[in-house]
Amino acid sequence: MGEEPARKIIDKKNICPSPDYVYVDGVQSHWTRKKLISKEHPHVSELAGVDHWSGVWTVLIVTGLYLSAYLLLDYSWWVVGLTAYVFGATASHSLWVLIHEFTHNLGFKSKFWNNVFLIIANIPHMIPSSITFADKHKQHHSYLNETYDDPDLPLPIEDAIFGHTTIGKFIWLLAFPLSMVLRQALNQFYNPPTVIPDTIRIRSYHFWVVANWLVNIVVNLVFLYCFGIKPIFFLFVSFAAGLGFHPLGARWVAEHYAIFPDQETYSYYGLLNLVSFNIGYHNEHHDFPTVPWSRLPALKDAAPKYYDDLHVHDSYLRVLWDFITNPDFTLRTRVVRESHRLKKHKQTE
Repeated sequence: MGEEPARKIIDKKNICPSPDYVYVDGVQSHWTRKKLISKEHPHVSELAGVDHWSGVWTVLIVTGLYLSAYLLLDYSWWVVGLTAYVFGATASHSLWVLIHEFTHNLGFKSKFWNNVFLIIANIPHMIPSSITFADKHKQHHSYLNETYDDPDLPLPIEDAIFGHTTIGKFIWLLAFPLSMVLRQALNQFYNPPTVIPDTIRIRSYHFWVVANWLVNIVVNLVFLYCFGIKPIFFLFVSFAAGLGFHPLGARWVAEHYAIFPDQETYSYYGLLNLVSFNIGYHNEHHDFPTVPWSRLPALKDAAPKYYDDLHVHDSYLRVLWDFITNPDFTLRTRVVRESHRLKKHKQTE
């Protein structure tokens, strides 16, 4: 048997982020790699499908968060806050990953039930956002790293205010839940002169968006009325920390910030995948978004030639530290490409 290819672990000795955008031409590497893997390993198509355990885990975690909030009623505020940061944030972040699964219709075959569980998983977050996230996340996959079309790319105003100083990046991460919500809203109206008018997207408030808001607000108002502000404080800190300044929150930076400019997506294969439903297998997910979380390791094992040569993160904590302290690590440390819709528009002029 031959030796297994050495994995390119990112460490502080070889990290070389670009402080500015790295512009590339051509389609996403994920589309190319998917074609190559599918041709060489056609059996990977059998990994696609749904995993009903996502629904079970959603019910258990949502119940666990509300039960924890209730059980902490008689404890001091600092105990509630610490528990929220350690346990609550981990559980809250896990729910975001499950929301991500339902976004891709990987929990159930029925679109209806995926939408129902999008709403259920979002209840402890208190800010109704899962249905809108689902819409924007599909856009992220279709227009990965395309300027003004990928909602995962920070807006120019975010970069100008927060992107280039240690304190600015710290505040940006701390307020990431708010910045993400505002970005989704602003991204629908942001229309720089170079972007054609049809890039403006105004989402209609259809049934599922209304349902998301109603269920979220009603459940949490009832919980507030019955048990007071302390349990709500626990849920809010859990939500804010799980998305922001937290080891798990660092994955928002780890996934697509170009530590090595020749690569636009990065995976993480560490222990935190056990509490985040394998979201660290991010190259694998972008290559085959119809494969549920439980089968992503099998996908990687099926095509080692295509994944073992990629740079990977071995620590979200290291990502967090490097992002905050490295002056070359900015909100513009991204591989970007021109919108293919804009390019098509130019070609027809």
